[in-house]
Amino acid sequence: MNIELLGKATDLFFEASIGITPWHDALDIFARGGGAVGANVMPIRAQVPGSIEFTHNAREMTEFYLRNELYKTCVRARGIPALERKGIMTDKDCATEEEYRTDPYYQEFLRPHGFFYGAYVGFNIDNDLYAVLLNRGLGDAPFSDEEQAILHRFRNQMSVAGTVARKLARTKLEAMHDAFDLVDVAVLFFDRAGNIIRINAKAESMLKHGVNLRQGQISTPRAGDGVRVKAAACSAVLNLSGTPSDDSVVRIARDGRRDLVLKVHRLRGDLLGVFNTGWALGILVDPDENRKPDDLCAARALFGLTPAEAKIAGLLATGKELRDVADICNVTYETARTHLRAIFAKTDTSKQGELIALINKLN
Repeated sequence: MNIELLGKATDLFFEASIGITPWHDALDIFARGGGAVGANVMPIRAQVPGSIEFTHNAREMTEFYLRNELYKTCVRARGIPALERKGIMTDKDCATEEEYRTDPYYQEFLRPHGFFYGAYVGFNIDNDLYAVLLNRGLGDAPFSDEEQAILHRFRNQMSVAGTVARKLARTKLEAMHDAFDLVDVAVLFFDRAGNIIRINAKAESMLKHGVNLRQGQISTPRAGDGVRVKAAACSAVLNLSGTPSDDSVVRIARDGRRDLVLKVHRLRGDLLGVFNTGWALGILVDPDENRKPDDLCAARALFGLTPAEAKIAGLLATGKELRDVADICNVTYETARTHLRAIFAKTDTSKQGELIALINKLN
């Protein structure tokens, strides 16, 4: 092992946590310092797309792992108690020599991707367990006790970097929370496991008439609503496009009132990162509340549209042509096109049809 490279890599972890250095660059140096060919940094529980950073040569393996939900059957999961207890875990903590030769995880997943023996260096961020995973190549030796002791020394630096990244992610979430407050839209934020971690004042005012929030879960007078809310949040987290799907809308029963309507979306862009807490948001609508159907408050807060952009998007959503929209807004056609390009960029759409479908789902 190269202790100098390992130390350089953990310095780069801190730079990665504040966005100066790409994670894959820091992980690549850590892998080389640890005598490995690839590395990841990841949460140990509730792994979802976007929750794992990796070296370039581990991309295909990581995507295969998430796409096929191998975390549900991974033999290495047996080593989590050892990781929690010792702060480090290797294959010796979870598998036998026979399983190295026969288990699909080793023979049908790791080996075809050019990896084999691994070492997890664990650390906690709040109550969340994370690890940097080093994977050695085919023909390389397992991590020795001495090598594990060396890796163990760098846990504290990893924890510091992760904590900084977590605090920055929370700041972004708080800013988004405040933006929804400003436009008077009720919103709930979900973690990657589908638990509610934060709600704003508007949403809190709606949680009455038999609707309650306890330990991150909603309960209502109708059995099953809470389960459906969590399922919609989990589905949204797995939906990489961020565009609402049909199963992202959940009705929430109330005593003596019409159902609330919750529309769940996956967060996108720089709001996400391996150490963030919020992974999806739910916009809560009260049908008994008088609100103009075309005010686009939710779209403005969710995508950062300016009032002019929101007005143009709202008019387009009614089926009007862009030239007609320009006349209504008293701007030139070229100005309207400029606004439309900005709207496309902010909403991650490229055609008016996609934009209209998105806006109509939000209203």
